Amino acid sequence: MAILKTDLCDLLNIEYPILQAGMGGVAFGPLAAAVSKAGGLGTIAAISPTPERLEEEIKYVRSVTDKPVCVDIGFPPRAPQKPEPVKHEDLPDPIKELQAEVEALGIEVKPVDDQAMGIDDAKRKMEICERYGVEVIACALGTPEWAVQHAHSWGAKTISMVGRASHAKRAIANGTDIVVVQGTEGGGHTGDIGLVTLLSEVLEFATVPVVAAGGLVTGAQIAGVLTQGAQGAWIGTRFINTEESSVGPNYKQSIVEADHDTTIRSLLFDGLYVRQLQNRFTEVWQGREDQLLGYPKQRVAIGPVRFAAAEADLENQQALPAGQGSGLIRDVLPAGQVLERLVRETAEALDASSGRIKYSQ
Repeated sequence: MAILKTDLCDLLNIEYPILQAGMGGVAFGPLAAAVSKAGGLGTIAAISPTPERLEEEIKYVRSVTDKPVCVDIGFPPRAPQKPEPVKHEDLPDPIKELQAEVEALGIEVKPVDDQAMGIDDAKRKMEICERYGVEVIACALGTPEWAVQHAHSWGAKTISMVGRASHAKRAIANGTDIVVVQGTEGGGHTGDIGLVTLLSEVLEFATVPVVAAGGLVTGAQIAGVLTQGAQGAWIGTRFINTEESSVGPNYKQSIVEADHDTTIRSLLFDGLYVRQLQNRFTEVWQGREDQLLGYPKQRVAIGPVRFAAAEADLENQQALPAGQGSGLIRDVLPAGQVLERLVRETAEALDASSGRIKYSQ
């Protein structure tokens, strides 16, 4: 195994500066444990699961490895204390159509226990993380000062996901330990600024380690952001296509078959901007974007059909969050092998660049 290390590794007590993203519906105990065991930082996605489910996932990781683990919790400033349900008659036409299509396949669409990232829910999950001594908390969609202070109270480090330089400044002011700058190329919740530009902007003023995210699926890409000044890489979509990720084979095959321009970024997933693969789930909204409800109503309204389609691993009606790097992914491997390959590719790319680029002072 190649040697690849930055100061971030010492800060987080990991071997390699590769962090697996906390992807909703994808990254649970098995994936997080596999990545951490292999020397990276595995992350449990904790936005949608109930606190009870989160506790079970943490227990699983602790039963498999003693390596550090991260838990990704959502803290959007607009999160309601208790999301109001949306009546069926008030659903937008695209959601009604998707529901009818899913039910026509014999799949029950039922209410789901999704908290829409409510603050009370986030606080309960923080308490669980404290109980089990979780080493790292990733703050998605906002970094409130109270969350940073709570994590620091038991010795945990905090990672802040940001899509703008102003967000990074706010997170640093609130005491975060690490900033992950996510370019618009990334899958899931993402901003509209490209990674190369965003990384340069944040590196100008950051007083904490900066990690790059957004469309990174190969070692050559990781080498590029490391030479730009990042101390690590936050990898999402590449880890969807692993044996330990929690999505079904149709989801993974959709990524294998994806072209280089297959993704779109829109509000239809939950009312916040999300990048995902195009399929029936996205096409049903074309020309009817005016019916979008906005966050959090959109998340609450579409939740039952979204979760039902995901559980059944439907190829067409399932939401498929994924980054622009999908077109570079052509296989499904164990997560440990993916990490090893990324480390090897990164080291090879760094070595190759030193011999390929000539300069003088």
